[in-house]
Amino acid sequence: MASQILITRFRSAKFFAALGCSTLVVALFFYASCNSVSSDVDTYLNYSDTVNYVGIEQCATCHQEQHSTFVHTGMGLSFDKASPNKSSAVFGKQHQVYDSLLDMHYLPYWAGDKLYIKEYRLLGEDTLHQLDVHIDYIVGSGQHTNSHLFSRNGYLYQAPITFYVQEAKWDLAPGFEKGNNTRFQRILNSECVSCHNAMPKLEGASDFKFAEIGTGIDCERCHGPGELHVKERLAGKGADVSKEIDPTIVNPRKLSWERQIDLCQRCHLQGLNVLKEGKKFTDFKPGMQLSDIFEIYLPQYEGNNSSFDMANHSARFQMSECFIQANKKELSFTCITCHNPHVSVKQTGTQVYNAACNNCHGTSKCKAPVAQLAAAKNDCVSCHMPPSGSEDIPHVSVHDHYIRVPKPASEVQEMQRLVGLYAVNNVKPELEYQIKAYLEYWEKFDKNPFYINKAAELLKGTMYNKLWLKYYYLKQEYSKATELELDEKKLTSWELFMLGYSYIRTSKMSQGVFYLEKAYAVDKTLPRIGKELLSTYFAMNKMAKAEQLALNLAKEFPVDGEVANGLARIYVMQGIDALAQQQMAKALKLAPDDLAVWSTHLNYFASKKELVSFRLWLTKIRAKNPSYLDENQIAVILDTME
Repeated sequence: MASQILITRFRSAKFFAALGCSTLVVALFFYASCNSVSSDVDTYLNYSDTVNYVGIEQCATCHQEQHSTFVHTGMGLSFDKASPNKSSAVFGKQHQVYDSLLDMHYLPYWAGDKLYIKEYRLLGEDTLHQLDVHIDYIVGSGQHTNSHLFSRNGYLYQAPITFYVQEAKWDLAPGFEKGNNTRFQRILNSECVSCHNAMPKLEGASDFKFAEIGTGIDCERCHGPGELHVKERLAGKGADVSKEIDPTIVNPRKLSWERQIDLCQRCHLQGLNVLKEGKKFTDFKPGMQLSDIFEIYLPQYEGNNSSFDMANHSARFQMSECFIQANKKELSFTCITCHNPHVSVKQTGTQVYNAACNNCHGTSKCKAPVAQLAAAKNDCVSCHMPPSGSEDIPHVSVHDHYIRVPKPASEVQEMQRLVGLYAVNNVKPELEYQIKAYLEYWEKFDKNPFYINKAAELLKGTMYNKLWLKYYYLKQEYSKATELELDEKKLTSWELFMLGYSYIRTSKMSQGVFYLEKAYAVDKTLPRIGKELLSTYFAMNKMAKAEQLALNLAKEFPVDGEVANGLARIYVMQGIDALAQQQMAKALKLAPDDLAVWSTHLNYFASKKELVSFRLWLTKIRAKNPSYLDENQIAVILDTME
């Protein structure tokens, strides 16, 4: 019975039965592999927080051969300043994107050597709205995509369009489709940046504000911080690596196969990443056990295993019988068996991959018909790891790393019941993190009631009050959230925010503003916290505090339309017309569809007794929200304007 529980936590029993593996053998294998204690952490000295990253150019001074090829790999080309040389995109008026749900057009263009994305809306031939945003960085090697970021005051924002290289097509960026276009307001955190780039430096304890970012994944993402290694070598010291492991720098090939997989799936395993208590995404270093830093959760279904996300290489690979059987025999079959991280996949010949297959199988063991082998040119990958579209990234085809004998579509079992979430990198996750995973999966990815209901089921009878707080906040059961016993000193900024927000929603304004102020004091780099606090100050008529906060937020988040509108409201109420008009125009450009921005315009023209403009904005607002102001309220306002 125990082995059956283990197996179902990783994959359905049907899946492993299909591999011809007994439930007990596979369960024990994954139990051992995912929970083994590795000595790798004790081997290396560069895990210490006092050892700094030195950058790829420093590495190149001694390792020029590896550097010269690595800079042409997908990792080496992953992130750089926006320039014509970096971009893989095509440009021209014919290469535009139209979001029909938002009624916005997007046109990428160059002005000299500077890249811009123009957002605009038309009414006939008239331009109703236009915003031109200067792009600072391009993300993506150019093998699959180029996405676009801009930096303002230490924050990185993602632009709403991406160039899809394989189809030579511009379209909405992943996650911006299907009515989810947040335009230029999506702020990236360390979770995103630390996978697509060199390890960033953050401002203080912030997860969003960057003090320093690199220009591409570098050597130290796989070898760990290099400062100690460089000092030793420059001093003429260091281990003889032909005889022993150099403890000042990680050599991934010397790691156990479990830690090799952890190193790769730090970034090549896309799912819900649930941080362990007190950890940050920048804490992981090569050779560490990844589950000590965070666990990666994916949905588990009965039936079809053919669909996958683009960056699910690691999870798909670990489903392969080749992986299971080889590592059970301690043959160390990992990502670097086939991939040399220093050499681009474009330059790696087919023979390299075939050799890895033939080391175990040999060409004589392939049972495919002779004609099929000839058509495939004896290329194992073309049949056993065929390219496919991914679920999450449109217009992209990648190799499925689930190595298997492919079945005809007619024989593939249809996807059935959603079983739950499983932690790919930890077969025995603690209950606390399982609950957190269900809550965050519902919050961030999928509003399927299954996830939030499963969280409630697992929460029953527990004293995880901080998770109860999150559950009640997500369920909008705010009064229950305020009744929890919580140690305020142990609450994060977001937990303080959820508590304060819950008090506000139950009309307990003084308690609400107290916790919102504490949350803001802990972290001023989460815009949601500051904006909610500003809204609360307005509601409580704390205008002096509102003005100071609005000024601080406007300085911190200069491209946030809500913030600009908050400052505009202050100036309208103070009767400072020039500044009010300036901020109103800025807010309207940054947030052209925000009813709060429209309302500020309405109030301004009411205060100026400009009846025509007032009626125009009132008509516009009520077309979108018919319940905005009743006739008596409108009559009172009109009386004051006479």
